[in-house]
Amino acid sequence: MKNLISQNIPGYLLLDSGHGKKLETIAGVTVERPSPQAIWSPRLTENEWKKATSICIRKNDGGGSWQHRADREPQNLIIDWEKLKFKLKFTSFGHCGVFFEQASVWKLLMDESVALSAELGRPLKFLNLFGYTGCASLALLSTGAEVFHVDSSKGVLSWGKENVELSRLDSKKIKWVQEDVRSFIKHSLKKGFKYDGILADPPSWGHGANKEVWEFEQMIAEMVSDCFNLLTREKSFFFLSSHTHGVQPEALRNLMNDTRFKKEIEVGELGVKHSMPKDDRILPAGIYSFAKSIF
Repeated sequence: MKNLISQNIPGYLLLDSGHGKKLETIAGVTVERPSPQAIWSPRLTENEWKKATSICIRKNDGGGSWQHRADREPQNLIIDWEKLKFKLKFTSFGHCGVFFEQASVWKLLMDESVALSAELGRPLKFLNLFGYTGCASLALLSTGAEVFHVDSSKGVLSWGKENVELSRLDSKKIKWVQEDVRSFIKHSLKKGFKYDGILADPPSWGHGANKEVWEFEQMIAEMVSDCFNLLTREKSFFFLSSHTHGVQPEALRNLMNDTRFKKEIEVGELGVKHSMPKDDRILPAGIYSFAKSIF
């Protein structure tokens, strides 16, 4: 098992965590957000935590709201990563447009994309499912890949387009698809579309563009099976992550171990390393499985 731990991210610091919260600096703004995994006690003092100028208050229904010391949301926040630029905004769910635990995933996919493209002698065709604001899509786009980015939210697709413009990437090589992920997969299968790489970062539950219901435990097996049928018969890869409570890395290994295809499979945990000196704690942030096919 190999864990993917994100650390040393420009513009981001995980200062402390504990009592169901995390204290961060994001593009120069000190932020306090909910973090259910942080069941331990914080290490920094209460006075250090009081330095947070933006605090997310989570509601019982899963939503939330922000309290900003300046009575307004910080503006014009941008993170620079590997020559890419990601615009940040604080949303009601406590998000900001970037999941920092994914930085190690973006780097892995970039490396795999460059290596496979060189081996095949052509640019890759990549599918990003549940793509959110497009950080992974931009990472792959920067390697020369053609990217199909699928998400049911019109708002996050517009956000992703802004990130492409900020990063000065070729917007002609990325297709923004507002559609339910399962519907898009079925459409791709029907049309005979093939991809060299697939990334899927599904939520535990959600709704598609036309109110289609997504439930991880009930629907992930069929989705994974369909995704393998979308991969090219040349060498290809598939990265799947999960943030669903109770699902373990070996469960993802079993899920990805489709016997119709020979593949190498890695599984492990995702996490973020704390940034303070002598603080080696890792804040867990989900699990993953990475399959490289050998046809």
